[in-house]
Amino acid sequence: MDETPRNLWLAEVWLEHRDRLVRLLATRMPRVMLRRMSADDVAQEAYMACGRRLDYLQNRPEVPMFVKLRKIALQTLTDLERRHLAAGKRDAMKESTWEDEEEEHSMDAWAHFADSISSPRTHLERLERQAMARRILNELPAHDREILELRHFEELSNNECAAVLEIAPKAASIRYVRALKRFQDLVKDFDM
Repeated sequence: MDETPRNLWLAEVWLEHRDRLVRLLATRMPRVMLRRMSADDVAQEAYMACGRRLDYLQNRPEVPMFVKLRKIALQTLTDLERRHLAAGKRDAMKESTWEDEEEEHSMDAWAHFADSISSPRTHLERLERQAMARRILNELPAHDREILELRHFEELSNNECAAVLEIAPKAASIRYVRALKRFQDLVKDFDM
């Protein structure tokens, strides 16, 4: 069977979702990996992986296409992390100069979220809100952090979140509202 139409289909689908996937990869990549490759490099590897999984991408039309592409992109990132961070010749972990660098990187998206809590008046207030958001997020259960990340940082729709979490859309909506309420309650408690 001629693969050209399927490859053209993949190229069109990829272009439609590429920017979101690159943003996702940029927020998920450990900083030590960013010294070796960019999110665009990982996206290119993910595109090639998608080419090998066309049957998966074209099956189950009820699952949003972005969710399928996201899954392959995150699997590709995990594979590349293993390859680069566990490399015997040049250990990427030894390249790290800051102890908490990776945690800081993963919190960059949360810092952006903290900025949206209220309008920043001064740089100091913004830094205080970011520190507060980090402390509050550490207190949230993992499933609450996960749904907030999916909705706010990955900008997934409710249906896409439901597909990622493998739950019904109504359950995803309820989980999101509850997580947001818990976050807001902790913010109120923190301010007191």
